[in-house]
Amino acid sequence: MDKAYDLKGLLAELKGNGLEIAEESAKVVIVAVFEWLEKSAALSKNKYDDLASVLYPQLRAYALEQAEDINKAD
Repeated sequence: MDKAYDLKGLLAELKGNGLEIAEESAKVVIVAVFEWLEKSAALSKNKYDDLASVLYPQLRAYALEQAEDINKAD
């Protein structure tokens, strides 16, 4: 992995371990993870995750944008 939090790096590691993830499946996972994060932040009494949750929409958009490059042939 060359960059921190590089989605392509994570997918390469997963693929290397025998787990194939298609672009559409990755998008489903990304959306589900961010929904889970948002729900968890809302339920948590920790104020730091409330602060971090402000960034979730931008991070989700970035992650989905990165997922678009998984199958460049599409």
